[in-house]
Amino acid sequence: MTVTNHMTYRHGKLLISIVERNRGEKIVALTKHAGAKGGTIALGRGTAESQLIEILGIGDTEKDVVFTLATDQEIGPIMDAIHSHEAHGKRGSGIAMLIDVPNILEHIIPAKETISTSATAHKRRNPMKTKTDHVLITFIVNRGYADDAMIAARKAGATGGTILNARGTGKEEDVKFFGISLVPEKEILLIAVESFRADKILEAVKNVPCLSEPGSGIAFCVAVEDFVTLGKKLD
Repeated sequence: MTVTNHMTYRHGKLLISIVERNRGEKIVALTKHAGAKGGTIALGRGTAESQLIEILGIGDTEKDVVFTLATDQEIGPIMDAIHSHEAHGKRGSGIAMLIDVPNILEHIIPAKETISTSATAHKRRNPMKTKTDHVLITFIVNRGYADDAMIAARKAGATGGTILNARGTGKEEDVKFFGISLVPEKEILLIAVESFRADKILEAVKNVPCLSEPGSGIAFCVAVEDFVTLGKKLD
């Protein structure tokens, strides 16, 4: 008998892990062992200031950025695994942050939906209990502008960020709606900071000369539910 399936939206979480280059596969293996269905690794580079480099052992180096989507039922064991990695991994091996995602589109087999969730209910995380005082600021800018944005952000209180290379797919009507120039090469700058610094950083970056031009980029800010510094803690 053929088993049919359909697609549905479920509430979940997005785990973003930023680690040293070639360590992304280890994070994917760690989270999959804990119940994640997989992960996506993007290549980036870090831009931490020298003081933070000395403390955490990270800096202007090549990075792996791992994106892991999980449902509410899956995220508890995954975060337990991440926190275990925090305690036993190499000191300063990276950071991980958890973000609430209202809708995850996934394929559902009918039989799967009938399975009781009581066995996993205790592993769900209550977003209101795990809120941190951190936010993730994301800038999508034309290629070559991310370093200027990071310089301004650092002066406004950011200690570092991670830059990813990307490309735009805009059409003429998209430009009219979003105000983004049709420059195919893009950079994505990720900055995790304490929430009280966010407004100052956004204002500082907005006033960078190359970014004050119409269509030079966009920015958005999301709350971070859990923030983990990977690796052994300092003595």
